[in-house]
Parts: sequence; structure tokens; C-alpha cells
Amino acid sequence: MSSASSSPLRPFAFGASAARPRLTFLPENRTVSPTEVLQVKIVLIGAGSFVFGPSVLLQAIVEQRLDGAQLVMLDVDGEVANLMAGVGNRMARDAGVNIQVIASTNRFDALANADFVINCAARQLYSRFQRDCQITRDIYPEHLITEFGGVQGISYSLRQIALLEEIIADMKKQCPNAWLFNVANPLPRVAQAAHELGIKTVGFCSASQETYAVLWQLFTGEKTHYPWPAPSANWQLTMAGTNHFSWLLQFTEKSTGKDLLPELAAKLRAGASIGQKRSEKLFQQTGCLLFPNDNHTKDFLQPDGTVTDSTMAGHGDASERQARLTLLKDIAEGKSPVDPLLTHRSWEHPLALVAALTRNKPAAFHSLNLINHGQLPQLPRNVFVETPATADARGIVPQTLTLPAPVLPYVQNAAAVSDTIVQAALKRSKRLLRDAIERDPTILDKKRGLAALEACLTAHADVLPTYS
Repeated sequence: MSSASSSPLRPFAFGASAARPRLTFLPENRTVSPTEVLQVKIVLIGAGSFVFGPSVLLQAIVEQRLDGAQLVMLDVDGEVANLMAGVGNRMARDAGVNIQVIASTNRFDALANADFVINCAARQLYSRFQRDCQITRDIYPEHLITEFGGVQGISYSLRQIALLEEIIADMKKQCPNAWLFNVANPLPRVAQAAHELGIKTVGFCSASQETYAVLWQLFTGEKTHYPWPAPSANWQLTMAGTNHFSWLLQFTEKSTGKDLLPELAAKLRAGASIGQKRSEKLFQQTGCLLFPNDNHTKDFLQPDGTVTDSTMAGHGDASERQARLTLLKDIAEGKSPVDPLLTHRSWEHPLALVAALTRNKPAAFHSLNLINHGQLPQLPRNVFVETPATADARGIVPQTLTLPAPVLPYVQNAAAVSDTIVQAALKRSKRLLRDAIERDPTILDKKRGLAALEACLTAHADVLPTYS
């Protein structure tokens, strides 16, 4: 498909004005005292996740101590779901926390009367991504492989939104007032689709926190790792944009309030490197640094030869799976310590938001993905944006920020691509899929990009609706 033959692009307005309400969990006339405890039901969809499942247990039981809560570990794999519930109950006993952890493979039943639904699910993520990659290499071999961008990003988004529609249909019947806390990628598209389907939604991604490690090494020569204790204690970073496409807007020293952006700029102009060629190149053009890293941000930029194809890690072979199951069983039965299960912890903290909203335990988030209520006034109100935010029992308050003029076109286009894909998915529209290809800067050959996408739709027809 050439640009000349494409249909007119869907209008995409920027900077519409509207009052920004507080995002509330409780009725407006309802408050929570610091000592009051609300009983809550939390459902984790995709509880078998090697990283996120154990992390949710750790957060709910050890970090937030959600006494009186019920946590449902929901997964299509009943063996894993039962073992994860066993691990959770063992952790609760050890911690002296009165929390009930149960397993389920029945999504509809599990969602009954839920207050919070945490989604980290994806259908055959690795195998289907590999199928998309092979199709693209056959039809359009020079196309850059990315997670959010290009043919693979569109195909991935459509599959995830199709799964989401099934989840939302169950939520509307079983827990229509519940919050959906989404961790599943492509995060802003899944979250926007959920919002448009009528569910209160928050997206969690902490990739931009990598900025702490990058800048700490640049300024001190030292490496640091999550949770970045030294830089987070000394510095305040403020970032904004869209998910995986966040710009450093403020960089200050906490003890003095000193603005460190001029010093950072001087270092880069003197030849210092953060090890991210594309970000450094954009800095020279815009005066702003883009994060989390070139391997993520390439999904939204025209290829320039500085990055290579993305890969998506699998979850191990049969022997690794069996070793995992054995570990879970041993932990649940008290034969092994819990620590080995928590070696790789999630950076996302949805249970901190649960505690804020239901226990009035104030929380601050380096980045939270929310529908744009005006926190980024130069972007449209119908898309999800990523900014810092705070929360307590009164609701969620995102920080209002202004994007610098030089970076605005990049963020606007990233938002426009995501919005077009969401509309195409929900409206079952091939015309809008063509529009998404036209907007996507990673797809240089629009005709072959469309052909590859058509082939991907055919390959995944078993999990996709019909687009007309």
C-alpha cells in the first residue's frame, strides 16, 4: 500500500481542554480514616508469571500487609495456580498476615465481586511473537523487529486487545466497579482499550526508572541496580511522555534543590556518553533525553541504523518448567525458603496503589500510566500518558507537566499510532489498520508492511476477530 492510495487518516486532535477530576476509588462522600481497613478482593490474571506472580504475593503479604484481603491466583494452568496459592498462604503464615490466597482456573467465577483485577496475561506470547517475526522476515526482511512498533507491534496489540475484551466482558458482569491494574503489554494500548470499554484502568510500567542507573553511572562512574538506593535518595527525576517513550523534564539534587540538567547537558556536549546512541542523537536535536533505552524507544522512531531487532525471551523448556514447579511445591510445603522465588522481582507496585486507595496509605509513583485528564495538556484526552503520580484514599493525582516543544511531535505521533491501533481493534476496521501503518514511522515500506500484517492476521485468526 502506498501513501497515495491510503484512506484519509482519522483526525487526531491535540490539546483539548477539560477539567481534570481526581480519579476516585470511593464514592465522593466516602472517606477512609488512617486506621480504617476496607476488606478487598484482588484477582491476579496470569498468576503463573515467573516474575510477576511471586512479586504480587510479596507486595500484598510482606510489603503492604493487606490484612483481611482475599487474593485469587488465576491462571489457565491449574497446577501452577494451586502452587502459587500454596506459596502465598505459606508466606502469609510466616508473616503473620491474615490474608486468604486461593487458586482458580475459571476467570468468570474468580472475578465475582472483585475490587481490583491485575492483568499480566498474554496468550502464547513467545510462540506467537516468533510467528510474526518469521512472517515479516519472509515478506519484508529489512523491517526492524520491535515489540510495540511496526508489524509485530500492531499484531501483538490486536491479540492483546482481543484477550482484554474477553476479560472486560466478564468484569462487566461480575465486578463492573472494579479497577483494572494492567501490566500486560503493549501497555498503553491495552489500558486505553479497557478504558474505552468502560473499566477504570491504571497501567503500571517502571522501565523509565532505568534513568536512575544511567545517570548515576554518568555522574559517579558507579553502577547501581534496582531499587537504585543511592540515586533515588540523592536525586529527584521527573519524566513524562507515553509508555516506553518518556522524556527527562526535571533533574534536581534533593538536599540542595540544585538543577542538575545544565550539568548533564554540559557532560553530553563535552562527549560523555550514556551508552544510548539514539537518545544522545535526539538530545543534540531537542535538548532533551529520551528514556528508558534505545531498545524500547526504537519502537516509536524511524529506523536510523543505531539499533537492532528486538527479541522476546521464552519461559524455558520442559525441564526448566518442572524445576520451577518443584521449587513452588517445596516452598508451599515449607521444605524450601521463599527467597529463591523472589530473586527477580517486578519493578511495578500495583499493591502499593491498592493500599493507598483502601488503607489510606499514601503512595508516590515515579511513573503511572493513566488516561490523560490534562496532566499532559498538549496531548489528547483519550490516550494513556505516563507521568509521576501520588495516591491515597481520596484517589489518584497525576502530576501536571508541559512537554518541551522540540519533543512534542515525537510524543504526539506515538500517541496517535497507539490510538489508531486501539480504534482499529475495537471497531474491527481494516481501514484503521492501514492508517496505523501509515502513521507508524518504523514501517518504511507501507505496501509490504500491510502485506505482512495481513499475513499475521491470518496466522492468528484463531484468537482474533474478523476485521472488515
